[in-house]
Parts: sequence; structure tokens; C-alpha cells
Amino acid sequence: MELKIHNIKKDYGKTHALSGVSITFTSGLYGLLGPNGAGKSTLINLITDNIARQEGEILLDGKDIKTLGKSYRAVVGYMPQTQGFYNDFSVYAFLMYISRIKDLKKEKAKERSFELMEAFNLQDKRRTRIDGLSGGMKQRLMLAQALLNDPKILILDEPTAGVDPQERVRIRNYISMIAEGRIVIVATHIVSDVEAVANKIYLLGNGEVIKSGTPGHLIQDVSEKVYDISADYVKLKEIQEKYIVSNINSREDGVHIKIVSGTAPDGYQYSRCAANLEDVYLDTFSS
Repeated sequence: MELKIHNIKKDYGKTHALSGVSITFTSGLYGLLGPNGAGKSTLINLITDNIARQEGEILLDGKDIKTLGKSYRAVVGYMPQTQGFYNDFSVYAFLMYISRIKDLKKEKAKERSFELMEAFNLQDKRRTRIDGLSGGMKQRLMLAQALLNDPKILILDEPTAGVDPQERVRIRNYISMIAEGRIVIVATHIVSDVEAVANKIYLLGNGEVIKSGTPGHLIQDVSEKVYDISADYVKLKEIQEKYIVSNINSREDGVHIKIVSGTAPDGYQYSRCAANLEDVYLDTFSS
């Protein structure tokens, strides 16, 4: 299966949300990284056929999704950034309701609902009203509903928004486990959501793909730009004003400041240190 995005453009009034974006997806897990306003959600809404594009093509195995209609939506699962729940529904009732919208037959809907409640550790909450769930449970439920139709294309918009670190790890592991044999697209500004699991990363800014590559290749590209400065606290503000600061770590001998810089720090004691995808993000989007 191939999902091809070709020269997509989308404006909102005078604002260019997307300016000629082209990406080809095959089976695997992809990260769309970028700050708020980068165009991630607009691209997601175009891929899910929720909004109309102005220019360009979105092709599934060579056919424009505009011509595929229900047959396209039947292979797509979508987890939106904003939770849209009927809070007086129970977990099970909500999954059955979404199953009906997705045209699943009743027995299949029951089977998938119970499978997914078990997979996402919600079986003990099946009779609980949605407004009685924690934020993390609601996120898991949103991910579960996206999988009811066993989609070949799974699109997740900020899947760990608003959850605690433990829940973020749990959701990230779920996403990794279900990625086999699908196109999984994760749009996020949280680097850790995709660093360890994505096959390829696209960094979007101002409606354009600025960089793309495997996490390893992107990290390699900034590996010569990352330094650890050892200084006292008096110098901290000065260093923050001069450089892109990735991390600050207090130690007995003072403070260690991880920076991203095109040139070696001048006038400070420093050493090189290992880069990560967060350093790539900062190098790309920090002015």
C-alpha cells in the first residue's frame, strides 16, 4: 500500500497553512514533527479527507482519494487531537456507537470492542461513564476507536497530549505494537513520542517540509553541533542568551549546559556530547 501526498497546498485566508508538501508513505511508522502552527493538523485533516485541498493530489495506490469515497474511509483510522466524547456514554457503548458509524456489523463490532478494551487495559472500565475516566484512559479510548475497523492507514494527531509521563510511555508502546503492516502517521510536537519508534521523521515548519530522514540520520546531521558547557551559575544567563540550550543539569561542580551550536563555544570549558532528536528539533526550529 502506498499513500502519496503530492504538492499539497492549503490556505486559510491570507495564511499559507501548507505550501507544496510532498510525502510518500508505505508501511511503517512516521513522525510529523513541528511547532504549533507548522501545518501538521492541516495535513492530517487533508489526509483524512476532512477538509478540501486547493491544489495537489492525495493518492492511495495511484487513485485520488476524492474518487474512492467510502472505500477510502473504510481503511482509515483517525485519532483527533481534540477529544470528542459523549460523556454520558460508557466505554463499551461509545465503542459500539463508533462501530456503527464505521458500518461494522453488530457481532464484529462486539468482537472488536472487547478485543480493544482488553488490548488497551480498559476492560474493567467497560461500564464506566466516559466522564469518569482519567485523561490517560480517555486517550487510550480514542486510540481504541481509531482501530475498530482494523485500518490499513492509522493517523494520530497529538496522541499523548495532556497525559502524564507514565501514560505517555504506555500509549507510545501501544502505537509501536500496532504499527506492523500499516501506515501509521503520528503528528506531534513531543519529540519523545516518535524518536524511538518512527521509521522516518518529517519536520514541518511554516507549511513546508524542512527536513526528513530516519531518526538516526537526522541525529547524525547535528552530531557535530552539540556541546556540554561546564560553568558556574553566574554564567548561565549569558550562555542562554548566546546559544540554543537543550538541557541544564546541576551538579556539585556547578552547572552543565547542553547546547546546540554551529560553532564551538568560545571562552567556556566544554566537551562534545551525544545528540538526540530533541537537538535536531531545536536546531531546526529555534531562531
